[in-house]
Amino acid sequence: MVALGVDVGYGRVKYVVGERRCHWAAAWVSAGVDAFGIGQVAPPLFLDGQPVVVGDRAAARPGAHRPFGDGRLADPEALPLLAQALWESGVQGEVVLGSGMPLGFFMQEREGARQALLGRTLRLGDGRRETTVCITRLVLRPQGVGAALWLLQERRLPEGDGYVVVLDVGTRTVDVLTCDAVDMAPVDGLSFSLESGVAAAAGLVAARAQAATGHLPPPDMAERAVAGEAPRWYGSPLGGVSEALDAVAEDIRAEVARRFGKDAGRVAAVAVVGGGGVLLADRLAGVLPGAAVAVTPEEALYANAFGFAWAAGQAALRAAV
Repeated sequence: MVALGVDVGYGRVKYVVGERRCHWAAAWVSAGVDAFGIGQVAPPLFLDGQPVVVGDRAAARPGAHRPFGDGRLADPEALPLLAQALWESGVQGEVVLGSGMPLGFFMQEREGARQALLGRTLRLGDGRRETTVCITRLVLRPQGVGAALWLLQERRLPEGDGYVVVLDVGTRTVDVLTCDAVDMAPVDGLSFSLESGVAAAAGLVAARAQAATGHLPPPDMAERAVAGEAPRWYGSPLGGVSEALDAVAEDIRAEVARRFGKDAGRVAAVAVVGGGGVLLADRLAGVLPGAAVAVTPEEALYANAFGFAWAAGQAALRAAV
């Protein structure tokens, strides 16, 4: 029984299994037949016999499906994203899947995810070979908690007095997990989700481009600009990225300060993780008092997936006893 951690984000999907890991855009489209015979860059994924294109290749396609809504692990719209992770990771047969959803929505969404995925069998292939995967066990943890589990295993979090805060910045949510450093018990009232993230910066970049050209660029172009690329829209590269990131970071800082109030002084350490954390880490430095936990950009991107994979691995070990 293989343990796999998958973080299905609003912006990107990340998976971790053993030493293997990968990430791609959280988007998919139904694959048509290449009647002209010129487009076979890579075969589509066949999910229960239906061809789909998933990831970065799909993000720029008209009508791309993207996980914009809540409850995405239970939503059939998100199934191709999860299926691509299962296929690319090379797992087969019985699988223990570790995954999660935003901290603020976890309790409402957990049961729906279990009903949709636990015991589900998927037939996956690429037109040349095929495999079957059964999600025998499903281990769910909130985003932010996954990152905290990984940081604990890595011994990155301090022990002692005060609060430890994991700030998980994503595409559409910022999950703030606050734990007591003595026993890592979550602190009610100081653990929450904000509806913010790098998608807000992409929106500001897109609005700026619309004002300049009269045409609103599609989401994937604005997201690429925020990620550090320079896509051209009506002949000019999308600009205003630094100002957009500054504005979003300031909004996050203000709301976190408001939520913590006088309890901010209890914070002993802060870890900034998530794909958005990679982009905003410098701008969020000192968002709360306490020492900054050292996290590399790659670690920040995969932090939740690392934790989900570890939790799934523990469940697999218990099942083997």
